[in-house]
Parts: sequence; C-alpha cells; structure tokens
Amino acid sequence: MEDRELIESYLEGDEKAFEKLYEKYRMAVFNFIYSMVRNEEIANDIFQDVFIKVINGLSDYKDGNFKAWIFQISRNAVMDYLKSAKNKNYALNIPLDEEIDGFSLKDILPSDETPEKKFISEYESKRLYEALDKLSDDYREIIFLKHFSGLTFQEISDAIKVPIGTLLSRFKRAVEKLAEILKE
Repeated sequence: MEDRELIESYLEGDEKAFEKLYEKYRMAVFNFIYSMVRNEEIANDIFQDVFIKVINGLSDYKDGNFKAWIFQISRNAVMDYLKSAKNKNYALNIPLDEEIDGFSLKDILPSDETPEKKFISEYESKRLYEALDKLSDDYREIIFLKHFSGLTFQEISDAIKVPIGTLLSRFKRAVEKLAEILKE
C-alpha cells in the first residue's frame, strides 16, 4: 500500500494504517535524529515529538513526497534542539560497542577480521566520526541524510527546503571539507 493510501485510510479512522507508516519510517527517522544529537535519550524525546507532529499534521499534509515531509519535520525538530542555548555543547560520539536495537558498529565488521584489522577499522571509524563532528551543522546534516538515512538528493532538497543545485554544491563542499579534516 502506498503512503498516500495509508494516510487516507488513517484519516478515515484506520489506526493500523498509521502503524504501517510508523513501522516503515521509524528506524530511518530515529537513526537520522540519533546521528545528529548522539544521545539516545534526547533522540527518543525528539523522535516522539516528530511522530506527534506527524500525527497532528496528517490532516494538513498535501500530496507530495511523504518521506521528504517526515524528514523535514525530523530535521526541524533536530535543528530546534541544536539551536537551543542549553544544547550548544553536544558532541558526535559513537562508541563502537554501543547497541541500538541490538546492533553496534562492531557488528558491521566481518567475523573473519583479524584483531589488527579490527583495531584499524575501529580507529578509522572513530576518526571519521570525529571528523564529522568538526563539520558545520549544515554539512553534517547533508552527509547524514545522504549516507546514513538513504535519502535521494531530491528528497533531501525537499526536506530541508534548499534548491537541488545549492544542495549538490553544499554536499560537494561538505565532502571536500571532510576529506580535508581527515588529512590533518
């Protein structure tokens, strides 16, 4: 069933339709939020706010890309959090053994890796996340939306309300800046 059909069914009183939408997008939305705030408790709070906003906004939702719309809501909620004065000192810190839904970054490593390769891989992951933390919020957001949330450039453009050409230019600069930081 398409997103539009699920929305219409939900608005007609079918609670199961919203459950299907929720299940379809919950992991991607949570992962995006978590990737930006790096704190599970805060990510859960923002996540809940996002889905409350989605529920409240469905009756006003206009035809379009639902995935981009829900990520726009997510992005706005994250940006509101990041802009608040009390939260200016957040840090991007992903422990390799931290579990999210039963998985950690260590689970990504092939089981046949030697301890040396595993150490190097862990070191490189740490360096990557430290480098990502040094990027501006705008650059980090675009990289996370593209590579960690799996959105297309058009979906990102729709979600953050930036023309596609501007987005592509920012993405290119973000990748260049990330490469520059990693060379340090």
